[in-house]
Amino acid sequence: MRLPIKLAIAGGVMFFVSILTWVSFPPFLRSQLRKQVALVHGTEMREFWEKLPFHYVFKVYLFNITNAEGIENGEKPHVQQIGPYVFHEWKEKLNPVDDEDADTVEVNYRNTWFFQPSESNGLTGNEELIFPHLAMLSMILITMNEKPQMINIAAKAADSIYRKPTSIFMKARAMDIMFDGITIDCTVKDFAGAAVCSLLKTDTRNLHVVGENMYKFSLFGHKNGTIREDRIKVTRGVKDPKKIGYVVEYKNQTIQTVWNGDECNSFEGTDTTIFHPGLYKDENIIGFSVDLCRTLVGRYVKPTSAGGFKTNQYVFDFGDQSTVPEEKCYCLDPDNCLKAGALDLYTCQGTPVITTLPHFYLTHPSYLENVTGLNPIQEDHGIRVDFEPFTGSPISSRQRLQLNMFIFPIPKFKLMKNFPYALLPLAWIEENVDLPPDMIKKLKLVFHVLTAVSCFKWLLLLGGLGLGGAAGGLEFKRRQLEKKLEITPVAPAPGSTDSSKNSGDVKKWPMNISTLQPAAVPPSIDDRN
Repeated sequence: MRLPIKLAIAGGVMFFVSILTWVSFPPFLRSQLRKQVALVHGTEMREFWEKLPFHYVFKVYLFNITNAEGIENGEKPHVQQIGPYVFHEWKEKLNPVDDEDADTVEVNYRNTWFFQPSESNGLTGNEELIFPHLAMLSMILITMNEKPQMINIAAKAADSIYRKPTSIFMKARAMDIMFDGITIDCTVKDFAGAAVCSLLKTDTRNLHVVGENMYKFSLFGHKNGTIREDRIKVTRGVKDPKKIGYVVEYKNQTIQTVWNGDECNSFEGTDTTIFHPGLYKDENIIGFSVDLCRTLVGRYVKPTSAGGFKTNQYVFDFGDQSTVPEEKCYCLDPDNCLKAGALDLYTCQGTPVITTLPHFYLTHPSYLENVTGLNPIQEDHGIRVDFEPFTGSPISSRQRLQLNMFIFPIPKFKLMKNFPYALLPLAWIEENVDLPPDMIKKLKLVFHVLTAVSCFKWLLLLGGLGLGGAAGGLEFKRRQLEKKLEITPVAPAPGSTDSSKNSGDVKKWPMNISTLQPAAVPPSIDDRN
């Protein structure tokens, strides 16, 4: 077999293998990634999902009331942000139960926070703030929401339980507000106080039980280190990798009863801790938040870079139940819906808290107009997540929300009879996570493989084309050489007297074709001397 043919065959094989690698390897790698991320018991991804090997950074900003007496006389609230108080938050999923036929796993949640004074810019948690008495204000607001005709009894209960307070505002330690709790003394015997306390006993999910008829109320302390009773069930992603982590059941319900419509009550999206590989910018990020009892949709906004990866950034907001028809079912009072950017958590959490983005970012301007001391900024107060699209990994995340309560004049409750109308900011939180270096290193292994395969397929392609070109070049030279070997006429030597000269014949010298040299003179020619 000639060399050009051998080179042509080798080049063709290399070219074919490069094209095969080009076409088949990315789908193969995607299928392997989907198998690896499935929440199957005993796998690394399942262990990672059940107990994150790194902490979140949980920041709390409290709003100090600087004009409490002015508010009592109808002034617009003025707030002063204090923070951040920085905590390390560890997340776990406990008591897993798998259903292989349904391809689901059911778990309990537990979050644990640890205060980090060294990261809190000199704040210790002992700072004293002027803050609304949350338990008292909650009691009054719930009464006005459900049974406004009972406000006189609620006012008497406040006098009894809180020992005749002179203001709805109190001076309290920052750590008591956040985690340690403000005391609620339910040892009272009067009718009004006992009636309210009996209601508290029926729903203690937002309270610390510290003794018989003794409770404490705080923003987060009741959740710290406790296993949530409400279980959540999600898909494992074995049968359908695109649906990995999707919530299918919560509190033993396949549809909620929180909002005013099935569209808002349905479970859509993941549990927000895992997403399928292959997230691209034409696909929304959908997650269900158990703390908000609703689905949030992240929309692609721009390409970014994080952790050394090319990422896509998605942003979230709370929509507008007052104008968007699809979100009307989040409105608890059809005659008086909250405006853009606000969500009422009363039916979700059992407390009259309104959540917004921090500093009323992306909320209706009227909320910001009724409070001073706020300054909404997109970079500081928006929710955003940067995803690496090929693996579906959130490389960097900033989840933020603000807790607020409405205040308004209540003529039959002397502590609030002259209050202004306002949505009063209480605190806002920021839950940060940037994928740690060891996780970044593992994730980069995937891209090292991709890079190696990419180099391999280019080498094969170029090598195949090179060998093919070399084979063509050698074949071309061979054919050109054959053309040069054709026999050409040779003129007789000068001075020849051969008779053929007159006839026009030209004498042809015999050639040795094999050596390209003149043939030896035949021995029969006479020697003329």
